[in-house]
Amino acid sequence: MYRFLVGMGVLAMLGVAPEANARRAPETLTLSNKQLLINGKPFIAKGVNYHPVPRTGASNWPDDWTMNRAVAFSDLAKMKEMGVNTIRVYVLYDRLFQNWDEQNDPSTDPGRVDQSVLANYRAVLDEADRQGIYVIMNYFLPTGVDYRAGQQVKFNKDARTRHKLRFRNIINVFKNRTEFPMVLMWAFGNENNFEWNRGPLTSEAMFDFYGEAIREADQQADAAHPYTVVIGDNPQLDIHNTSLLNRAPLVDIWSINMYNTEQGFRNIIQGYSLNKPLLFTEFGYDACQHNKGCDFSNPEGRGSAEAQQQQALFYKSRWENAMLPNLSARSTTNKLLGGVVFEWNDEWWKDGSGPRDVHNTGGYANANLVPDCFMNEEWFGLSTALKEGETSGRYYRSAFSELKRMWSTLSLTSAE
Repeated sequence: MYRFLVGMGVLAMLGVAPEANARRAPETLTLSNKQLLINGKPFIAKGVNYHPVPRTGASNWPDDWTMNRAVAFSDLAKMKEMGVNTIRVYVLYDRLFQNWDEQNDPSTDPGRVDQSVLANYRAVLDEADRQGIYVIMNYFLPTGVDYRAGQQVKFNKDARTRHKLRFRNIINVFKNRTEFPMVLMWAFGNENNFEWNRGPLTSEAMFDFYGEAIREADQQADAAHPYTVVIGDNPQLDIHNTSLLNRAPLVDIWSINMYNTEQGFRNIIQGYSLNKPLLFTEFGYDACQHNKGCDFSNPEGRGSAEAQQQQALFYKSRWENAMLPNLSARSTTNKLLGGVVFEWNDEWWKDGSGPRDVHNTGGYANANLVPDCFMNEEWFGLSTALKEGETSGRYYRSAFSELKRMWSTLSLTSAE
């Protein structure tokens, strides 16, 4: 059991957000076996991945979820309406520290925090707090990097050392519980266990790297928040490989991104054997019927009624039939902390094969996502993308209403 302290209202933990101007109350945050307890009550993660890139795409936008406060404030209020109590976001390191493409030694970055960027973070994080929404702060570990010791040396530091240091630099900015009580946990990486993402590292070496990064962050930066590592649902089922997971013993919560069948969700949960919480940091389905063609009958790219219904049914099936019965908040013998939907809004830049201001249809085959067995990268949102300069007016798909139905009144404890 590990004990941490944060400071937001107990209502958010129960899945009921406090009033927007409610005063925060001190909390205790405790990891007890497979449960995350806030003020002694089991927490259920009902989250969304949040990256509100406008339709012009990432190449024309600094790629930071806090830069347009009006958009973020509007979105957070709508998330509260849906029953969301958690968001997962990436901290754009280069923008926060003004260290684009590693032009500077990361050991000197703490003195280069851009105060205007930090002010945006403070404002948006404070609004999340007012809406009763916790934040998973994720460091994106780049792919295409050689993380073996002694490789890709710059500033007398190998890539492995530099990225561990960058992770700690982010933590040191946001770790103060009084200033940032909405921070729920630190997340490291994203699907770097995939063979094509980990470079020359073996699976064992990758998990050693995870363990090293978390240990150093815990010892040198912050021991007051939980740590999670985000892995992908690979065919080798790393999430079931206890010997691999135990190479990173200070990871408090293991997280996995899930795009699988309903039975696949159950299998992942049932096969997970560590006495720590399991979290689905991504799970989702797109609103484009690739086998029939995406619906372009409106400029927003809403998706056809049939495609929207398929998306909504995915969430209903996975949440009610696979996730809800296995929530650790319902029983101390259960394993799942909850899930983070992928994603809040469409991102028109993700395909990569077409213009970034066009809603493209590219993606990847995935036999587990029937009926079309394809992941259309730019159509995963619960809502549509906004135009550049717009601050509101998203179209909310049927999946938003379905999740709102399931989440807005959900308040489970182990006593129920």
